[in-house]
Amino acid sequence: MIDKREKERLRAAKWRFENREKAREISRRSNQKRRVENPEVIRAYQASYREQNREILSDKERQRRFGVTRQDYAEMFHHQNGVCAICSQPETATRLGRVKALSVDHNHQTGAVRGLLCSDCNTGIGKLKENRNILLSAIQYLDKHSDKEEVVVIFEGSKKG
Repeated sequence: MIDKREKERLRAAKWRFENREKAREISRRSNQKRRVENPEVIRAYQASYREQNREILSDKERQRRFGVTRQDYAEMFHHQNGVCAICSQPETATRLGRVKALSVDHNHQTGAVRGLLCSDCNTGIGKLKENRNILLSAIQYLDKHSDKEEVVVIFEGSKKG
């Protein structure tokens, strides 16, 4: 089965093959424009464009990478009450002075979207190689070195609804 990215890549390659002259002209104009204009002017324009269209660009990137539309993301966000699916806390990480959106967590082997996570939890899962045994070993390690006499395990974060 061909995934969305591969399908889009094949569609674009087919168009370029079927429209060789038009594709060459577009490429030529783009290259010529890059050579003529001052690189600092181009970079300033690009930065301004990204700032003005940040949400649209984020939505498109999320759609391209995970197949999650703006509406899908909004529904997941609402279903999770706007908090991380693991720690049940809102996102606190910032970028360019703004709080980041919750990350779309997905299985790297299947590509299946699992939920929305804060940057810390998403990074933690990634650093532990999405490996359940490593995560359980980390839990045992923390339990072993805990000052508390009794350890209570609660998995409510993943059962929201």
